[in-house]
Amino acid sequence: MKEAISGVPIFEIVVAFILLFTGIMCLTINHTKAFGVKDEIINIIETENIDLTKNNELDTTTVNKIIDALSEIGYRTSGDCPDDTWVGYNRNGSRVSNGRNAAFCVRAVDVEAATYKDLNKICSDESCMAVNGGLPKMVYYDIALFYQLDIPLVTAINFRIYGSTRTLIR
Repeated sequence: MKEAISGVPIFEIVVAFILLFTGIMCLTINHTKAFGVKDEIINIIETENIDLTKNNELDTTTVNKIIDALSEIGYRTSGDCPDDTWVGYNRNGSRVSNGRNAAFCVRAVDVEAATYKDLNKICSDESCMAVNGGLPKMVYYDIALFYQLDIPLVTAINFRIYGSTRTLIR
């Protein structure tokens, strides 16, 4: 009888280690898949000829290519965009209101505006703006994607990863 009682705690420890190992493996696989999707989205945005005069937003062909890549890879995780400056898209390619339940989030950062803002901080007179003015239209895009911890008996915990494109000059 003494042997049977001491076998149960050992069995529980073995089950706990199996669950822990499974959780680490699931997290690693989901993390790797999310980074692959992030890189694919960055490549699509950088190779597309995006019209930067239209409020720096992604056009429908670019979003459709991203959605096709998501479905091809089998990416199914969704989450909430970080804040209101981000634009979220669902798996159908339509915008998500309030950035909730988005498959991916995109934010355009206008380098030209940021540069002029920094120049305004440095320069106090108009001569500085005249010398440093005339920058080309430059934008880079920040990408936010999600992955989660999926193990039995534990609720899904969402994590977020970020990436940025190179600066696009048009």
